[in-house]
Amino acid sequence: MLVERAHPPQGQMIAVDGARLHVIDLGPRGTTGPPVVVLHGASSNLEVMRPLGERLAKTRRVILIDRPGHGWSTREHFSDSTPQPQARMIAQALQQLGIGRAVVVAHSWASALALRIALDHPRPRRRARVAGAGRLSPGRAASASTTTP
Repeated sequence: MLVERAHPPQGQMIAVDGARLHVIDLGPRGTTGPPVVVLHGASSNLEVMRPLGERLAKTRRVILIDRPGHGWSTREHFSDSTPQPQARMIAQALQQLGIGRAVVVAHSWASALALRIALDHPRPRRRARVAGAGRLSPGRAASASTTTP
């Protein structure tokens, strides 16, 4: 497609079970704090989180990820659009990048994903939810606190 040629992916593609994830790795390596993983919400892509990621990357390693089926990332099955399979895929990508513990910053829908990552893959050191939904409800999102220790 013309649009795809005009705007190619800016990062690397990481193959995981059920998807290829588009990942942009920013900032210095070897900082004292853990890397920051930034996850976008529903119906968007990592570009909406890039300004925040670039600001954080002044002092930290920052990983921006297009969630499976969004932006440049793929997914094999529509059923992989829920938090549990996406958490597995993201954990696999982080493992391939050599990232153990991380701070996870999640916007909107990705807050449920961040909670799933914490439950299934207890790597995150901390989580920050920005305008987050803590649980998914038919027809509406439940409110959630903005940060968790």
